[in-house]
Amino acid sequence: MSKGFFLGKQFDPATAALGAPVELDPTDLLTHALIVGMTGSGKTGLAVALIEETLKSGVPVLAIDPKGDLGNLLLLFDHLAPEEFQPWIDADEARRQGQDVPAAAAAAAAAWQKGLADWGLSAADVAALRANHDAVIYTPGSSSGVPLNLLQSLAAPAGRFEDNEEGLREEIEAFVSGVLGLLGIASDPLNSREHVFLSTLIEGFWREGKGVALEELVGLVADPPFEKMGALPLESVYPRKERQALMMALNTLLAAPRFQSWREGEPLDIERMLRAKDGRPRLSIVYTAHLGDDERLFVTALLLEKVKTWMRRQGGTSALRALVYMDEIYGYFPPHPQNPPPKRPLLTLLKQARAQGVSVVLATQNPVDLDYKGLANMGVWMVGKLQTRQDRDRLREGLLGAGMSEKDVDALLDGTRKRVFLLHDVHRPAPLLLHSRFALSYLRGPLTREEVDRLMDPQRPAAAAPAARPAPGAAAAATSAPPLPAPWRHLYLVRHQGGSCDPYLMVKYSARYAKGGDEVVGLRAYPLDAASAAEVLDQEPIEVSEAEVSESAPAGATYSDLPPFLGGPGAARAVEKALKERLADKLAASVLFDPVTQQAAQPGEDEEAFAARLRIASSGQGEAKLREKLEAKRRALEAAEQAVAGRKQEKWFSVGAAILNNLPGILSGRRGISQRGISNVGGVLGKERMEDAAEARRDALKAEVEALDGQLTSLVNVDSARFEQREVRPAKSDVKLLRYELLWVR
Repeated sequence: MSKGFFLGKQFDPATAALGAPVELDPTDLLTHALIVGMTGSGKTGLAVALIEETLKSGVPVLAIDPKGDLGNLLLLFDHLAPEEFQPWIDADEARRQGQDVPAAAAAAAAAWQKGLADWGLSAADVAALRANHDAVIYTPGSSSGVPLNLLQSLAAPAGRFEDNEEGLREEIEAFVSGVLGLLGIASDPLNSREHVFLSTLIEGFWREGKGVALEELVGLVADPPFEKMGALPLESVYPRKERQALMMALNTLLAAPRFQSWREGEPLDIERMLRAKDGRPRLSIVYTAHLGDDERLFVTALLLEKVKTWMRRQGGTSALRALVYMDEIYGYFPPHPQNPPPKRPLLTLLKQARAQGVSVVLATQNPVDLDYKGLANMGVWMVGKLQTRQDRDRLREGLLGAGMSEKDVDALLDGTRKRVFLLHDVHRPAPLLLHSRFALSYLRGPLTREEVDRLMDPQRPAAAAPAARPAPGAAAAATSAPPLPAPWRHLYLVRHQGGSCDPYLMVKYSARYAKGGDEVVGLRAYPLDAASAAEVLDQEPIEVSEAEVSESAPAGATYSDLPPFLGGPGAARAVEKALKERLADKLAASVLFDPVTQQAAQPGEDEEAFAARLRIASSGQGEAKLREKLEAKRRALEAAEQAVAGRKQEKWFSVGAAILNNLPGILSGRRGISQRGISNVGGVLGKERMEDAAEARRDALKAEVEALDGQLTSLVNVDSARFEQREVRPAKSDVKLLRYELLWVR
């Protein structure tokens, strides 16, 4: 076994050369790790390599996957043959590349063979990893993968309640917060009577060693086994008539067909999720890409609370026992004062899990949305290419707080690029640049539920197997657009004649990139294949013309599924909030900049148009002011020249007077200078100092006149060769959201 996890090689930014292998000591991860990088930075590839190395060493991994990327870890093709890749080739992408599926599969196989060989790896390494561990994709709320019974968490915990009172109360808190979130009830564990009531109800059963079924919970809301909440009668704090509304909401949730899948499948058992029956380490991926925002918060918080309870039952160790990885933690770990349900168990794990050998690794592309007080507990930072100056400044602040010097932080951040990361490990003598190795797994992008179904079908228990369904690609697509809640409406855009209509979020906006500049109006559409409203803007948009958009559906069209988050009652508000908070950061534009006039071009304005605009501006008030200033300086220079001439004349008059006053003494042979002569010499020196001052002022004015003259020449004679390229972003206050609509694109 290797001494460490082989993540890649050192990188020299000056020559782009690769150096010595970089191995991470597994125990370094006990101080936890953060992986940060914008889309396209190679963040997912580095995370996959880290998980592969963890599994190779015999350590199990529990991974939370809000986007669907981590299913790639199951695509291990131990022969690296084209026929292994072919079922996972995206036919549409192959067509865009001018290839058919077999040709694209052959190209992918060749790329993986070469990529692995370049890093000293081969099909044998893929085969060894595949044989070394078991892998399962759990899909709570869906039978696409292995279903996960989340509501079994209401079963009585093992052992006495009093032996783990704090931890079990936190489990109850996470469960109740999640359920109330699903009901659309805003709650606070301390101030919400709904939260306090349900928590008290469940804790009473658990203290007696009893579980409680959800059906029982509904009835107990109306008639609980206690008469007081705190010091007051229950009927005073939460009357039965008002509890009736909570009871009906719980019953509606229980009766919903979609909710039935939450009550099926394997139990939420962390020990079972970490080890296969034969003792091999297990990779358990909890896939949540299909869930809405509130559902994902519920699942994640409950899972992390279970990890925390399991962790506290383990003995202490100095070795790595398990790794918990969470991809794209935007919205789960925000700065104070935001406190979504997963944040509390995450903070606890970051502070306490080291002693039990549990590592937490978090990944994100939005560092400004993280709680840096919590991240201060992390000893390993892997920072890739960042999207905005704000991201860089936030990461810089965090790295400085983690012990790096300003010089190292700036130099290494400047060296990051695709697949090159700044590695800061508190256990190493110095930070370095890491070029991540090639992944053993086939990185084909996020998996759909249908693809997860294909992967899990051979492993799914018979009792949990879903109803028979058509083979992938054979199911009939919907022939009419799905119904939409208000205020959404359907709009259509035809780019290609064939194929299914895919949902996009069309956004019209105006932005001002410079103070006093013109507003730029834009229209673009973002693919709706994100897991939440907040992540829609992370997709690559297409440019849209309003003339292309129609309210009439194209004939014979079929339609893809809408993301679950779009059907919720607060979907429109969530989308609008995300647009207002994040759109400005997505409107970066590269523009021309004139260092002479300190003016920037408008986005899309070419050199000729920009130069012409500057010439027009220079012929107006700008040129007039500059000419006026130049004339004033020339007049001042002329006066200074006269002053210098006058001072010179005064000095020579003083010299002559001094000579005449001392001449009698000189002729008579007397030693010394008369008092009057001394006075005359002092006058000469004073006149000389005044002459020097006048000359200095004249020279300064002459330099100013020359500079202004050159500036005026540059202003009038605009040379586009002096223009520079600069990236600009509008301020959030300078972006207006004009409209947003659902757009079906075919």
